[in-house]
Amino acid sequence: MPWIVLLFAAGSLAIPAPSIMLVPPHPSSKEDPIHISCMAPRGFPGANFTLYQDGEVVELLKAPKDQLRVIFNLSGGSREVRGGPFCCQYSVLGENRQPQLSNLSEPVHVSFPVPTWILALSLSLAGAALLLAGLVIIALIIRKVKVKNLNKRRERESCWVNIATTDMSFDNSLFTIMKMTSEEDAANLDAPSGSTETPGPRKRPTSTSSSPEPPEFSTFRAC
Repeated sequence: MPWIVLLFAAGSLAIPAPSIMLVPPHPSSKEDPIHISCMAPRGFPGANFTLYQDGEVVELLKAPKDQLRVIFNLSGGSREVRGGPFCCQYSVLGENRQPQLSNLSEPVHVSFPVPTWILALSLSLAGAALLLAGLVIIALIIRKVKVKNLNKRRERESCWVNIATTDMSFDNSLFTIMKMTSEEDAANLDAPSGSTETPGPRKRPTSTSSSPEPPEFSTFRAC
């Protein structure tokens, strides 16, 4: 709102706007002073300059009679430093001793570099985050490899169990056949002596029944 009032007051008597810039030494923190230069165009020496911030007057300075510019020095930590952009305006006496106001300058922004400790802290946090992400990825890879190896070991153990079961079945079947043969031989030896059977080589009775033959066994199995 104050800017609108100033522009309206200038009216048709407005003259070219000044130029504004920050001059060294530039502030490195909010506690450092700020130096702002405001310069009128040629032909307007000894002007009265006004520095504004957010439309409010910050400071008034008058240039020497042979100078076109002034430098505003704002103390560090003051209210002005913590505000928005700055702009300036100058006034001179025109014809008939009437004051003439210039247009407002372009705004200038004051920026402060990030403190070194904040930058170091940010880098440390970023490095810690990257390290944590790397550790998580490594842990996932190790876990995946362990699960894969465990599955392979379980498959091998399953194969060995199947082979052992097959061997046991074969041994049991062989033992049963041998036992049956022994019982038959014992029965033949216990037969009566007065039997009319012609002595000679004893043949094992054969059967034409459809009894299944003993299965073939193998201790090898593909897993």
